[in-house]
Formats: sequence, structure tokens, C-alpha cells
Amino acid sequence: MRSLRLPFMPIYILFWLSILSLLAMPALASGRVALLIGNSAYDAPDMALRNPVNDVTALAEALRELGFAVTETTDQDASAMTRALEQFGSAAQGAEMAVFFYAGHGVQIGGENHLIGTDFAGSDLGALRRSSLTMGRVRDVIARAGPEIGILLLDACRNNPFSERGMVEQGLVRARGGAGLLIAYATDPGNVAYDGIGENSIFTTGLLEHIATPGLDVRLMLGRVRQQVVLDTDGRQVPWVEESVLDEHSFAPTLPTSAPQDETAAELALWRDVASSSNASDFESYLRSYPEGLFAPFARDRIDRLTSRTAPAAAPVAATLAAAEPDKLAAALVALGLLSDGPARDLGPALEGYRRWLPANETATAERLYQDAAQVSVFLAATTLQRLRTDIVALRSVERTLTVAEDALGQIEEIARSNPDALPVLQQARNDIYDIHRSRGVILRRLDQSRSYYDELLGRAVVFFPPDASKVLVGGETRVRDLGHAGAQLTENAALFLRHVAQADDSKKGSYQWLADLIPPG
Repeated sequence: MRSLRLPFMPIYILFWLSILSLLAMPALASGRVALLIGNSAYDAPDMALRNPVNDVTALAEALRELGFAVTETTDQDASAMTRALEQFGSAAQGAEMAVFFYAGHGVQIGGENHLIGTDFAGSDLGALRRSSLTMGRVRDVIARAGPEIGILLLDACRNNPFSERGMVEQGLVRARGGAGLLIAYATDPGNVAYDGIGENSIFTTGLLEHIATPGLDVRLMLGRVRQQVVLDTDGRQVPWVEESVLDEHSFAPTLPTSAPQDETAAELALWRDVASSSNASDFESYLRSYPEGLFAPFARDRIDRLTSRTAPAAAPVAATLAAAEPDKLAAALVALGLLSDGPARDLGPALEGYRRWLPANETATAERLYQDAAQVSVFLAATTLQRLRTDIVALRSVERTLTVAEDALGQIEEIARSNPDALPVLQQARNDIYDIHRSRGVILRRLDQSRSYYDELLGRAVVFFPPDASKVLVGGETRVRDLGHAGAQLTENAALFLRHVAQADDSKKGSYQWLADLIPPG
């Protein structure tokens, strides 16, 4: 997909931001600071990179338009990088948002990530350390400054000669941040981020595309970036995020006009709010709004379970249930809607509710609980995957249309400079671009909901899923719940979810790596 440079946001957003900048930006500037470091021209010729300086220049322009006080530092040695970081720490004291961006070579040495200055010219690890700024130092400086949110954006896993010589492992190592800190890596541990064939890297292109989306929480914004990078590289580059952020933070202010309403996105948002509820009225509210919605059969099943007037005799409890791991029990009970998701949870009432769901002649065991919760999770995940597939195809189609329309707009603008008769056509072309951007925004909001919900289902499932779970869990006569017989696509999606559960591990958490399996052919 062609990078959208000017504008890299819809035309109507540029209009509103130009107005808002007169009012909001002076107030924001003192509370929003950014340090951008880009190293392209290394002393060692075989380390030269094309795009880091371009990445810094483009991102700096975007952040200044969003009210940031930006410091650009390019092609600097380790000492200059360190001085810039210390000055940044002073500027970030008590800031609303502090952003650190690095583009260039980065390596891991002994479990620590090193961002390499341009002065490196040695051939051993000692020289590499002396010529580097460590991620630990960056985190410490931001932690001392205490901004409301600290954001580290690392586009630092480019191909380098060190890994090729066997001096270091390829890529960066996973490093967790502290409270209020978000770290976004351009690619997953041990892999390489592409420098890009255009003016910017693949990862920075994604940032430029989405960072100015009005009112979009930074986590959702980076979710869009990860999605774009995965789709644009056919899964060869998979960014991931480590974060411990409680409140919502956005780079761009919310516009005074409402975004176009999309029923599918609204339904997904409502469903995510009620999916783990143990209150029948929440599901009744969902059905009133969406009686034929994606999850309507499941909502009706929940209501039946929660409002049953005849309380059956509770099934006997096996000793293994009481002795099971609390975290596994809690995850399964949340999946069944018997327990609200949250830090403070009393499992007793939820387990009692589960006992009463079972026929009296059966025994409530941990294994049975996990199997029932797995059945529900597979059904919900398979349904969500189908929504994701549909919207990814739609997104690619709209973006192809947008590329063609923008090329045509450029040609019409050129003609209109010398031919006034082309002005009405030019205005129509601009209107068309506006409409395409709005359509793209609708699809992206749908994907925000379904993508994060699927990741939530996956993250919960890996905690309790039985090791022998199979796609037969979708429907079937031998299951506690009859959620309907699955069609071929639902069955395929169920099998895909089970594969994602089996492949999941902690190193992939936060990467959306599973998106690579949804890339449409062609």
C-alpha cells in the first residue's frame, strides 16, 4: 500500500486540526514532549541505513502538528544520544505525554537492548556497548520524569552485520516497562524490521498513517499500526507492544463532530462490555439493540441459564474441582459468563452457579468446567474470526481504491492549475477522497473492536484450555450447550483458533501475530 504522506490523515481531519491548533495546541505543547533519534550514516560503511533520518523528519512534523515540543537528533554518536536523553528527561518532568522514538541499528547483549550510535567502528562487544545507549537507561530517565504516560517507539531491528558475524543474536530482546509506560517494538523478538523501499520504514509508515486519528486511544492506534504492518508484509514483520497503562491517552484530540456511526462496530463494543457479565439484563439489553446480532444465539443461551426459574439439584463436586488452580478456574468461569472479569474475584458463587448448570447425575469437575468454557470460547472466537476476515478483505479493497483515487487527484490538480474548467471535477475528486477516507475509518473502527476482542478471547483461553481440545467443541450433541451446528467456515475458523491457542506463548503476547493467518490470498 502506498504511504499517505500529505495528507497522512483524512482531508476533513486536517481542516479541523488546523482550527483546533489555534485553540488547543499552545496549551498542549508544554505538556507533550518528544525526543526522536534517527541514525542512518554510521561510521562503518556496511551499517548505513536509508530511512531512519527520513523517519525522524516525518514523525517530527506529525507530532508538532499535534502539539508536541519535539527534539530531533540524527546521525549522532552515543555521547550525543545520551545528552539528548538527559535533556529530554528534564523536559518530560510531569508531562502529559513523553514520547521517545529511535530508528536505526539496535542489538541485544546479555538480555539488554542497545541502541547503537554512529561512532561504532570496533569489532567486539566491548566497543558495541561503549557506542550504545541502553534501553534500561531510557526507561529509567522516563520513570524519573514521571509523565502521565511514557511511550517508547523502537524501530531498531534493522539488518546489521553483528548478528551476521555471530557477535549478537538477531533482533531485540523483550523488555517490560513499569507503570504508566508503553513500549512498542517494530517487530517481534529475534526478528528483523524492514527499512522499507519508500521514504520511510514499514513501521514508521504505519505510525504516520494512524497517529493523528482523532481521539483514538494510543493502544488502539498501535493496534492499527501492528495490523497494517502484518498485512503489508504478509506476516513477515510482526510488531508487538508491552504496556502497563490504565487510563486512555490519544495523540490527537477528539473532533467536535461525531464520527459516522457503524452498527457493526457499535455491536462489537456493546458485546465486549457484556460478554463476561453474570447479569441477565445485560444480555437482554444487547438483544434489544441487536436481536439478530453476531452473538444473539449466545446471548439468549446466557439469559436462559441466568433466569431459569426451576433450580435443579446441584451436581456433586469432585475433589479435583476444589483443588484446581484458581487462575485457571477464574479464566474458565469468566468465559462462561459466571464471573466478572477483574482483579477482585470470589470464585465461590461462580462455582456454585456452575454446579447448578450441570445435570444432577453428573459430577462437577475441573476438566468438565474447562471443556465447557472451551466450547463457548471456540464458538465466540470462530464468529469473531469471520468478522475479521470480512473486514480485512474490505479494508484492502478500500485502500486499493484510495491509492487509485489519490493518483487521479494528483493528475486532476495538475490540469486544474492551467484549466479553470477542471475545477468542478477537482472538487468532486476531493469529495470522493473524503468519502473513501470515511469508509476506511468505519472499517478500521470495526477491526479495532473485533481484533482486540479476539486477542482477549485468545489470552484467556491459553490459561485454561484442555490440551486435547478440538474443533468438535463447536456444537454437537454431547456438549452441555447446543450453540448450533457450524457451517464449513465456522468450523475452519474454530480449527484456526485452536491452532492459535496451541501456538500461543508469552513471547508472542501483544504482537497480534495471529493476524498473519487472516491475510487474504492475492
